[in-house]
Amino acid sequence: MDVKPYEFMVKETPAREWSEGMGSLIAVAMFLGGVSGGLYLTSLYFNNVWGMFIAWIFALGMGLFDMAHLSKPFRAWRIAFRPGSSWISRGFIFVILFIGAAGIQLLINLMTGNPADINPAEIFFRVVAGIFAFGVAIYSGFVVGFVNGVKFWNSGIMPILFVVAGVTGGASVLLATAAYTSAGDFSTIQAMARFMLVFYTIVIFVHLWIATYSGPVARDSARMLVKGNLAGIFWVIIILIGVVVPLIFVFTAGADSPIILMLSAAMVLLGNLALRYSILRAGMYTPLVPE
Repeated sequence: MDVKPYEFMVKETPAREWSEGMGSLIAVAMFLGGVSGGLYLTSLYFNNVWGMFIAWIFALGMGLFDMAHLSKPFRAWRIAFRPGSSWISRGFIFVILFIGAAGIQLLINLMTGNPADINPAEIFFRVVAGIFAFGVAIYSGFVVGFVNGVKFWNSGIMPILFVVAGVTGGASVLLATAAYTSAGDFSTIQAMARFMLVFYTIVIFVHLWIATYSGPVARDSARMLVKGNLAGIFWVIIILIGVVVPLIFVFTAGADSPIILMLSAAMVLLGNLALRYSILRAGMYTPLVPE
């Protein structure tokens, strides 16, 4: 929606600072954080060290993209001083502590030389990293969910959508990793990936359904996704490429098809990124004065 400067907050005003220019890096950071947390949690459950390592790399990427969109990145440390009132501050702390705890856990695992042998120190850091991994996966949903001026985001289901998206992406990556590394529990991971893709789709449409009852601006945002200028991204990238095709692959491919499963994971991740970008792009501020 094109809003002229003199129409700012008189008409529905797009939240451009979240989705245009350097602000578009916010979507990338949210995507990396969600997948990082979701992948670490699923890898922790299945005791897949390679998955944990990939999750740690994703978390580092999230930190880099978060820093990149700041005008003064070397002052980013100040964000940590308002955890009592800011989800951005809490998220910053979650990311730093997760990177530290997961890094120590992976280092301990590397030093023991036997991935199956988990000593008490590693168990401790796994638990700590798992707690903060959940925080990393969900906090960006609270960041946008607490923006009262954008009714499309201001919903209790937003944190659920973001963490479900992260776990779905993580399960898809872990399934491909298990096929390449010949790790055990492949069939169980495959069943989880199937379930999460279906559940992820349901949560997306539940969010859109809730938005239609959250006021005219939120309803217009939902329409923008379903049949407006973001419909191509929504139906082609998020639904078709990000859900439908991977679901077919996950149901038909086995452990002997690592390339197909890697392609499936890449498609899920692409849809995951597109979902966050589209949600941020569709967000519009509610007018403060009558038109």
